[in-house]
Amino acid sequence: MARKTVMFYLVRVSRASGWLLLVVMVLYLLTGYALCGKFGAERLLSVQVSQHLHATLDGPLVVLVVAHAGVSAYLAFRRWGWLRGRTRC
Repeated sequence: MARKTVMFYLVRVSRASGWLLLVVMVLYLLTGYALCGKFGAERLLSVQVSQHLHATLDGPLVVLVVAHAGVSAYLAFRRWGWLRGRTRC
């Protein structure tokens, strides 16, 4: 069985955090628009529910942005040759 490298798991983290970030951002925008009463979003969610969800999504949003941006930037720097991988002795 082939051994998976760290790069394999970094790509998985990048993709998973990207998809989760998409879901969280859609919810964050929806609750924000519901709080402002724009685009008919207030008909989908009440103000109390929107306020609670909007405040609750702050933490996951920050964690996902940092994870996705950090891992993606690292992978991009490796791809561009700005960072070198570990060499085996």
